[in-house]
Amino acid sequence: MSRALHPFRCKPGNLNALRERLLDAMWDDVGVMRDAAGLKRAIETLAAIEAELLSTGIADDDHAFNMGWHDWLNLRSLTEVSGVIARAALRRENSRGAHFRTDFPEPGELATSTFTVARLHAGEIEITDEPVEFTHVKPGESLIEKRVAAE
Repeated sequence: MSRALHPFRCKPGNLNALRERLLDAMWDDVGVMRDAAGLKRAIETLAAIEAELLSTGIADDDHAFNMGWHDWLNLRSLTEVSGVIARAALRRENSRGAHFRTDFPEPGELATSTFTVARLHAGEIEITDEPVEFTHVKPGESLIEKRVAAE
């Protein structure tokens, strides 16, 4: 409950400006085209935005139907999730899927593909890689060929 009530203990500030900075950082440095320098810059920017958010409050008018409170809580979640996304993107050193690392343009070997996994452990986010388990179709195989052969 303390986490949710945090914004009532701080002096009100400009949440819209923080939200705009967050959106700009994610678009500019964590967007479709990314590289290590931009991702590191984004991680620093996101940490600064989070620190500023934690010192920014909202008016303590009423807790019922308080849209400012909802905005603050949503912005905190967006900031935290954005930090995880940026750190996971920095960890992945290939270009698979919709996002492209300009400093690692190759997709990597499909057979040794990994998932980037983020977990909260002892209050810290841990980013790891776990191998993709190809349980239905392995790289180079096709379900279509098996289906045609069976008919």
